[in-house]
Amino acid sequence: MKMDLRWDFPTSISAVKHEKWEMRDILAHIGLMTDTQQGRSAVGKEITEFHCVMGYWDANDFKDTKPEAFLKVRQDGVAFIEKAKVCAFLEFTTSMDSRDSTTEQPNWYMGADWSLDGAQDKDLEKNTRYAHHLECI
Repeated sequence: MKMDLRWDFPTSISAVKHEKWEMRDILAHIGLMTDTQQGRSAVGKEITEFHCVMGYWDANDFKDTKPEAFLKVRQDGVAFIEKAKVCAFLEFTTSMDSRDSTTEQPNWYMGADWSLDGAQDKDLEKNTRYAHHLECI
């Protein structure tokens, strides 16, 4: 039996226009969050537990605003292969995202190859920015 591996782009409005969904919209779209107080509380608890178990957040210094900040993240777009349970975040690098020179290391520097151009460096930064969100899904 062949699995249908077609991509779905629900944030795409046209060939040149797209919506930006918050993480909460993505979780609702894939059925992991409901828009009830109980549903939001359950998701907040799951997000908190995930981050504490993985060691990303310190349970002793936890603030209630962390799950809310996590849910407000908005990447440029999102795509799904629903049957295979695949979610991909789409980030589009523009000329404004690029650095003028590679002599200064940005704050997010994590050992990137400085022979890469600014657009490739920005892609690395964006992948790092959303890694925990994809991992949590």
